[in-house]
Amino acid sequence: MTTTTQVSAYISEETKAEIEAYVKSRGVKKAYLIEEALQHHLQALREIPEDLIIPTRLVLTREAMTQIAERIESKAEPSEALQDLFRE
Repeated sequence: MTTTTQVSAYISEETKAEIEAYVKSRGVKKAYLIEEALQHHLQALREIPEDLIIPTRLVLTREAMTQIAERIESKAEPSEALQDLFRE
């Protein structure tokens, strides 16, 4: 017999709405959907090389964010490397 445990997480209103729409249309329980999603995600993390996984969010230090904000506000011309990137 498998034991279960409850976990708690904060999710966006958009994600909550998507979950509720999915379980309503498919007739599955939220717990089942979340368990399956986590299992698929964990399997992908095990099987896909770490250097190929692109994070969905970037976490910046305060210093890095300040540098980015200054570059955006400076209205400087984009570097050649950045132009090449967008051309591709």
